[in-house]
Amino acid sequence: MKKSLKVSICGLMAAVLVSGCSAKTDSPAESTTAVQESGSEEAVSSLTLDPGEVVTLGQYKGVSYTPVSQDVTDEEVEEQLTALVNANPTITEVDREAKNGDIVNIDYVGKKDGVAFDGGTASGYDLTLGSQTFIEGFEEGLVGVKAGQKLDLDLTFPEGYPSEDLAGQAVVFEVTVNKVQESVESELNDEFIKANTDFATVDEYRKALREDLEEMASLNAEDQKMAEVLQTVVKSSEVNVSDQAVQAYYDEQYKSCEDMAQMYGVDTDTIITSFFGMTKEEFEPWLKEMSQEECKIRAVVEAIAQAENLVVEDKDREELAISNGFETVEDLIENAGEDMVNESALRMKVVQFIADNAVAES
Repeated sequence: MKKSLKVSICGLMAAVLVSGCSAKTDSPAESTTAVQESGSEEAVSSLTLDPGEVVTLGQYKGVSYTPVSQDVTDEEVEEQLTALVNANPTITEVDREAKNGDIVNIDYVGKKDGVAFDGGTASGYDLTLGSQTFIEGFEEGLVGVKAGQKLDLDLTFPEGYPSEDLAGQAVVFEVTVNKVQESVESELNDEFIKANTDFATVDEYRKALREDLEEMASLNAEDQKMAEVLQTVVKSSEVNVSDQAVQAYYDEQYKSCEDMAQMYGVDTDTIITSFFGMTKEEFEPWLKEMSQEECKIRAVVEAIAQAENLVVEDKDREELAISNGFETVEDLIENAGEDMVNESALRMKVVQFIADNAVAES
């Protein structure tokens, strides 16, 4: 459980972490023109651009914040125990016909026009009937089978299937049922804990679980405090943001979404909907506002760093690497780039400075 400075979710990194910007805006704002035009010029990194001029720096010492409760209830602990039990049911082999919810262990070969196709063969595969893991008709065709049975499933791939060679095509799956297993809820006892955790008893695990939840609550409270105090300072500051830096940041984040879409073999709209819960038409003005906010944050952070003579040191980079799950600073730099690492380390140092000097509201 580490304090998080996420290096990427479609590239929206430190802005989301420390500004608390997570909800879309209803502003009809700028259109897609910026995205369309950006490809015609050589890409410019927003990190190399002046984010803007700080006209008036808001109060950053003695900023008030609302403390977040760090209490962990018995109910929360028990919910985690229940989740562990639900995630680890007892699997038992049965001598009967398979029904929905059962797990059938199967070998299968998928053939099109009598020839096995790529990705259509497996041995010893555990399939939960009713999970909708396979194409329509596959799991339904296995309801009622028994161990040792062999059967052919005549199916048709959906028109929208990702593989063009298989989309809309008729195929035959030759299936051998190795065994039928039922899944029943496990009993929470010492034996279950030994089998599914590194602890010997329920009481030991319950105690460790509470300690983990308390640590998580403490880290969450600290993260929210840091987000709140920075937001307060940024909102009270007057900044003339750089249009060029805003556009460059916007382009970077949009391209991150496009790159992710290409990696997963889907369109950009799907990535935007999956990660942000917005349509493309909603996302673009929201991202433009986020980009403006990011440049304002950067300008304020730099102004405070200069005022307080805060500079990035090796220990700051090391803490950043650890908090992001990297073994070394070099690994983090390889993943995110040296400029991003230094900018993020400075931001965390400045935000920590503000938080250390903040005052809790009673």
